[in-house]
Amino acid sequence: MNRRIVIGTMILLLAVAAGCKKQVNDQDAIRASIDKRLNARPDLNLSAMDRDVKQISVNGDHATAQVEFRLKQGNGSMQIEYALERQGGEWTITNSQPAGGQNPHSGSMLPAPAAPDSGGDSMPQGHPAVN
Repeated sequence: MNRRIVIGTMILLLAVAAGCKKQVNDQDAIRASIDKRLNARPDLNLSAMDRDVKQISVNGDHATAQVEFRLKQGNGSMQIEYALERQGGEWTITNSQPAGGQNPHSGSMLPAPAAPDSGGDSMPQGHPAVN
């Protein structure tokens, strides 16, 4: 009877370890997919910025990743959310967009648009009045 308990416990531990390894492998593969996408863009100077994968969420064959980019020289930063899909055993980026309403050019939050009836200067100077 003790032998069955030991064997059952070992099988359970191996199953848990295999499940954890798959999650780690998914996270590593997602990071690699993001790096591959970034390295393929000649318009990015990756040596001028640090990047940090803040969070990865996997749900079956779909995943999201929150990545923060920070300038090495200065205090500018922005977060990008990547949507990924597992295709043929590999993670592929299907979409990317600034996270949290950030302006990707300034690294700061976008200002809230003025309501049309607020009386604020929501139109550029010299623009004809809109009724």
